[in-house]
Amino acid sequence: MRFPLLLSAILATVALSAVEVRNLDEGSHLSGPKLQAKDLEGKVIAVEEWGWQCPPCKASLPHMAALAKALAKDARVVFIGAHVQARREDEIRGLLKANGCDYPVYQGFGVVGAPYSSGIPHAYVIDHRGETVWSGNPLADLKGFRKAIETAAKAVPKPIPGSLVNGMELTACKDMARRLVAGYNVEGALRQLQARIARGGTMAEEAKAIMARCEEWAETMRGEIEANLESKPSKALAAGQLYLRTFPSRAADLRASLTQAAKDPLTARLAASRQALEKLRQANAATANARKALLGRVNLQLRQLGTLAVEAGNEDFADVKALWEAYAAELRSESKE
Repeated sequence: MRFPLLLSAILATVALSAVEVRNLDEGSHLSGPKLQAKDLEGKVIAVEEWGWQCPPCKASLPHMAALAKALAKDARVVFIGAHVQARREDEIRGLLKANGCDYPVYQGFGVVGAPYSSGIPHAYVIDHRGETVWSGNPLADLKGFRKAIETAAKAVPKPIPGSLVNGMELTACKDMARRLVAGYNVEGALRQLQARIARGGTMAEEAKAIMARCEEWAETMRGEIEANLESKPSKALAAGQLYLRTFPSRAADLRASLTQAAKDPLTARLAASRQALEKLRQANAATANARKALLGRVNLQLRQLGTLAVEAGNEDFADVKALWEAYAAELRSESKE
């Protein structure tokens, strides 16, 4: 089950841990996919500090490229290069390209509180709770570096697609991870949470936190539906279809409006297009080849949108098209890095 970008944003606000980082911004970006702080939340963060004037660092680059590629399919891990010498972009990018390094690289990136080293190359691994679990010279101990990353990744709670409690580390109510999934009726599970709260104890506190997360999701999704029914009905429909399946008894007053919206062929087509965009955004595009393939699929969607008969000034269509165009531009920009 894939769910709208709005839901992704909501769930990201309650991550397992939020590490504090520096120099993860547009101005510091040197190469590879661009990241935001939310992309690191609840993830294992592997960082290599290096410099373009450092011979051992240059020797480490092909090893880092191979390691990053091996880890690219693991959504639990984010691999980042931190360039720590004088910023000479031509030299830096030339070295990265020559060694096949297509992972994110930022000038002066660092996790606040991570181990400091006066020498480079230096690397460290931060687990999903924000704790340092390894640090050292990645060239001298490549096996140790990789093992630390893989061990930390295994400890990350496996996300369940669409679960409303992804990012919450559950102990007393672990069963709720699979019972509270967007797009499936969760009302029976919520009644059981209420019963656990009534009984009190440690389980009650966790149940309260889960209930709060679900209520936040429901409130935000409902607001999204109501705000867009008139101007962007496909946005309301995409969110509404998910809401109807998740909280059927709460959606009675919205059902008629959403049913009417779904009867319009253009609205239904645009709602499906929004859902397709989210599905592609969830795809792993950590390497240049993956981004190229993804861009091809995005361009196909744009061509298909271009075949639709739409009246001039249709705000809903313009919004969907702009979303696809922005994503295509993002992929093209990253492919040039």
